[in-house]
Amino acid sequence: MSKLKFLKCMSLGSTLCMLSLVVGLAWTQNSHAFGISKRPTHADRQAAADRAAAKLEAAGLGGNMFLAVAQPGDAPRYFTHPNYMNSPLQGVDILGDGTQFSVGIRKFVDGLPGLTSAGMNNLGQYISVPVPDDTTYPGSDYYEIAVVEFMEQLHSDLPATKLRGYVQLETPFNASTSKHVPLPGGKLGYDDPHYLGTTIVAQKDRPVRIKFYNLLPTGMGGNLFVPTDATFMGAGMSPNMFMMGPDGVPVPMPEADWQNPMCTDKDMIMPDCFPENRATLHLHGGITPWISDGTPHQWITPAGEPTNFPQGVSVQPVPDMGDDNNPTDGTQTYYYTNQQSARLLFYHDHAWGITRLNVYVGEAAGYLIRDAVEQLLLTGGLIPADEIPLVFQDKTFVPDPWQIAMQDETWDSARWGAKGNLWFPHVYVPAQNPGDLSGFNAYGRWMYGSWFWPPTNAIDHGPIPNPYYGTSPLEPLIMPGTPFNSAGMEAFNDTPLVNGTAYPVLEVEPKAYRFRILSAANDRFFNLSWYKAVDAIGVLCDENTNPAPIAEASGVACTEVNLNPLEVTAALTDPTVFPTPVAGTEGPDWIQIGTEGGFLPAPVVIPAHPTTWVNDPTLFNAGNVDLHSLLLGPAERADVIVDFSAFAGQTLILYNDAPAAFPARDPRYDYYTGSPDLTDTGGVPTIPAGYGPNTRTVMQVKVANTGAAPAFGLPALEAAFAHQADNSGVFESAQKPIIIGQQAYNSAYGTAFPYTWANIFDFSLTFQTLLGTPLSIGFQNKMIQDEMGEAFEKEYGRMQGNLGLEVPNAQAGLQNMILYPYSAPPTEVLAGLKFPVDGAGELQVQPIASADDGTQIWKITHNGVDTHPMHWHLYDVQLINRVGWDNGVRLPDPNEVGWKDTVRVSPLEDTIVAVRPIMPVVPFDLPNSVRPMSPMMPIGAYLVNSTAAETAGLPILGFAPDGEPIDIINHVVNFGWEYVWHCHILSHEEMDMMRPQAVALPVNAPSGLGAAIQGSSAALSWVDNSSNETSFIVQRSDDGGATWVDVGTVPEDTTMFADAGLMNAVPYNYRVVAQNQVGDTWDYSNPNFNEIAPGSYAFPVLTMESFSGVIPVCALLADFNNDGRINQVDFAIFRQNYGTTGPTGDINGDGLVNQADLVLFRQYYGTTCP
Repeated sequence: MSKLKFLKCMSLGSTLCMLSLVVGLAWTQNSHAFGISKRPTHADRQAAADRAAAKLEAAGLGGNMFLAVAQPGDAPRYFTHPNYMNSPLQGVDILGDGTQFSVGIRKFVDGLPGLTSAGMNNLGQYISVPVPDDTTYPGSDYYEIAVVEFMEQLHSDLPATKLRGYVQLETPFNASTSKHVPLPGGKLGYDDPHYLGTTIVAQKDRPVRIKFYNLLPTGMGGNLFVPTDATFMGAGMSPNMFMMGPDGVPVPMPEADWQNPMCTDKDMIMPDCFPENRATLHLHGGITPWISDGTPHQWITPAGEPTNFPQGVSVQPVPDMGDDNNPTDGTQTYYYTNQQSARLLFYHDHAWGITRLNVYVGEAAGYLIRDAVEQLLLTGGLIPADEIPLVFQDKTFVPDPWQIAMQDETWDSARWGAKGNLWFPHVYVPAQNPGDLSGFNAYGRWMYGSWFWPPTNAIDHGPIPNPYYGTSPLEPLIMPGTPFNSAGMEAFNDTPLVNGTAYPVLEVEPKAYRFRILSAANDRFFNLSWYKAVDAIGVLCDENTNPAPIAEASGVACTEVNLNPLEVTAALTDPTVFPTPVAGTEGPDWIQIGTEGGFLPAPVVIPAHPTTWVNDPTLFNAGNVDLHSLLLGPAERADVIVDFSAFAGQTLILYNDAPAAFPARDPRYDYYTGSPDLTDTGGVPTIPAGYGPNTRTVMQVKVANTGAAPAFGLPALEAAFAHQADNSGVFESAQKPIIIGQQAYNSAYGTAFPYTWANIFDFSLTFQTLLGTPLSIGFQNKMIQDEMGEAFEKEYGRMQGNLGLEVPNAQAGLQNMILYPYSAPPTEVLAGLKFPVDGAGELQVQPIASADDGTQIWKITHNGVDTHPMHWHLYDVQLINRVGWDNGVRLPDPNEVGWKDTVRVSPLEDTIVAVRPIMPVVPFDLPNSVRPMSPMMPIGAYLVNSTAAETAGLPILGFAPDGEPIDIINHVVNFGWEYVWHCHILSHEEMDMMRPQAVALPVNAPSGLGAAIQGSSAALSWVDNSSNETSFIVQRSDDGGATWVDVGTVPEDTTMFADAGLMNAVPYNYRVVAQNQVGDTWDYSNPNFNEIAPGSYAFPVLTMESFSGVIPVCALLADFNNDGRINQVDFAIFRQNYGTTGPTGDINGDGLVNQADLVLFRQYYGTTCP
């Protein structure tokens, strides 16, 4: 039996291979290679596979041996089984007898779904568009939207797939046109649920209001139908699963089985585990008030869910929508301002710990903002009226049982779904194998900390005995102690979807179209180009020259791009070879006019181009991607025009060759026709033409063979984008003013900005503003690290990525990097900028005029391996430049100029962005987000116990931003208007590359300040006009307001204060300061452990203040009317009865005007009090 056939057979166990038991076998094994620092290559994995086969042959076992077969719920066979599944494979002959076990997934047999039922494809798919209710909330569009579970067929060769997604609900407003679709909870859907529904179309400055219903199943039926790793932050244990330790500090309850944590037990309801049917809505790219941002702690569960945690700690209702914030009613309200220019956004789930899973199973939909500038371009014929959305994702579909047994034997079909349902990685396959001579695992995927250098010795649960040791010469003594149901570091799937259909077909006319593109993949990048299709014999598919193209075995013609045959052949023996399309087969260019930040400063023409890498070994960023076509990381968008007028009668392929991982390509994730057989290392057999899996041939486009329209008028479009004398150019009139003046903006503004960039050694940037004045702003130094050994998960030693800080003024030879998990104290504390709106509701944003207006410049240092698409909530950023650690400066690509909410940050480069958090204007006042740093732990529990780690001789993991070691204890923090920034590779986001952003807003000033004199005290009172003050400070002046002293502080919502001890007849002024203090004010000082001064703030804290009016107060300390009290009545008496030479009346109120009154007069006359 051949090596390849034997390994395939081995992975099937005794079920298909009929292997018999052999006992009494013995073999030697290598188990010394525990520490490696080299990244495994495909050649390393292949060598490990070759050695595995040789061991089996040397043992004389052939095909006659017993192999353990793991079942769902068992420990995975990390070293003798792939544990990684592919969508149904075509024409696989497992046993060599000619038996074909699958028909696979044919390419290009289903149409592309479009918007509304008019865009329905042959499968019944379309992207629903909701009907706005414009009467319930005048001036707003109102929708009632629910998340539901449903089935939909995504390809003709697959059964229907179980999904979760959004649907508009029927209301009295839309009932007359509703389809009355029955939904859970007695609700009716306006339309049937569809994948990527419900896509909202909004208008600039017209708010959208949503009442969101969670109508997912409850109880055990509400569990996700893809593997859920309950050890992820927020996905499992809650504060109720802690107990009090012997020192009075809460500690987690011990697990009976750390490889099967109790929250993964889905055979029973666990009310103290965070449930899997949590959901929220995040409007990605929206300028949104924090209560409606849909951040990780703003999730809700369905009504009736048996849980002790029915909603997240940050859920807040929209104040004027009648929402009482009932935590168990399964509803939530949202307010989207749309105070931004025309652009494509999308909304998706963001629930803590399960974002990647909820989005993967379908909880995402489009959101389009229109504006007047865009309309002028349309009415002027400058951009095409024909507009087509393209939403790109990748999925893997569960195949037939034989393939499950061959590739992923612990997949639980009963729990997660059988053929046609969604597959997701659930085994953390280590890249290393201490039992192999090289130290590598043939099937390895991700680094394992205990077998890396430096090893992660401080993890809680290290390697464990391998239960399969002795069943095969390939099984080492030990195996990772990771959970048996464990997430991986990424999920690079094998089947591209466009608008929810696998390998769709689009028919177009020979004219220009506008495509609105969204990369909504969880983890995969796309580098998109147009290439001409070829038929089964390699002839270009052109009806004019090839009217009858030869079909592939799938029965479909024109499914392939002509790849360089020499490269394809070379890749068969060296999979690191990267086949590229034959030159001269390129299709039309892209004309990009916008990104996720709206219109660009100028249109950008982007030709087809294969991915290339920096291959100069003298450059510090060697290995990064350099050249490409339309490159999109997860969550990036592109507004593009494609002119098909020169391609009448031709068939084109929308082609993707972005590497996965990005930029470090793993050949096993590059699925293309004619690829090498990678089954030895956990990949797929050679992929036949016409079938999937194939991540390169994404969509087929057939251009009608009719009269072509005139070529698209690019010069006229470029002229419209250029600066105009009346400032009506597209960018200058539509977009908020940019921050940093750069040469790339000169055509849009009519300016003469010079090239402006930061060098690697700079700590600040001096630049020109739109006002023509120079400014200089110091850098906020941020850090990314995703390489094992420095960024790792402490519990089990798995890979993870972290954000953090680079210490100020970093220097060689010092510890310059401080990494923080999501639950650490906030380090990004910003001042929100508030601007007024005009009569039409448009924000009147002014250009930056001073360096201290709240604008920041971030210098993001990336010491890792992956390119991360970093996403900022609330605001867009301006990309300034990238610079390698060798000071190689790289200005933004032309289509990265302008505003971006997602920016690619690559390894061994610093990425410099300018941020200016412009706040939305809303018709209500809002409180701050005040919550525990980690809602999954009780108050008082250690997030990081550095003191104990130092005592035990373990690495210290808790540091203040200045590098001082600290203990971090869970406590409540004021996050202000809370948002996040994170990597939008969703697996990275939840492995823990996300950080809070705490935005401080000014408070509304107190009013109505009044004072009542009571003896030597002034009883002050005022009106609280704000919802976000943290305290009121009472200030007093005795010199007419020249200087002020604090005389008292009272908590938020308090509106009274008594100031005692006033001196007689001294005139005072009082005012009240409303204060909003945002950030972590915990006292981290410890003289035995760090040098943080007591009373100082270890983490950034920003205080915003507003002042009441001033009121004069003076105390006359005499009881003029002898009523036993000194108060305002005595003032009135004195004022009424004094003159310039003596008393004119009865000052002391005894009924007589005499010497006693004169004494009082002389005592008080001449004071300023009266």
